[in-house]
Amino acid sequence: MTDIMLMVDDRKVVVAKGKMSETLAEFEVDELAELLQYRYATPWNHGKDILEKLLYILEDILYLYSRNPKLSKEEVVRDVKLRIHAKVNK
Repeated sequence: MTDIMLMVDDRKVVVAKGKMSETLAEFEVDELAELLQYRYATPWNHGKDILEKLLYILEDILYLYSRNPKLSKEEVVRDVKLRIHAKVNK
C-alpha cells in the first residue's frame, strides 16, 4: 500500500502521498458535511456522535487513496457515498 496522509488545514482536509509532497485532493468542510448527510441521513450538527461519523468518512477516504492514489476526488466521493469498498456491498 502507498503511504497516504490526511492533514487538516484551515477548514479543509488535505489528502497527500508521501510526506505531504504530492496533494491528491482537498476536501472542504462543506463537502465533508455533504458526505455525512448523504451517508448517514442526519443533519450536520445533530447529536454528539457526529465526530465519530466524520472519522468514519475520513477513514474511508484514507483507505480508498491508500489502495489507489490515482483515484479522482469525484470517484472517492462517489465511492464513500455508495460504500463501494465496504464489505456490505460485496
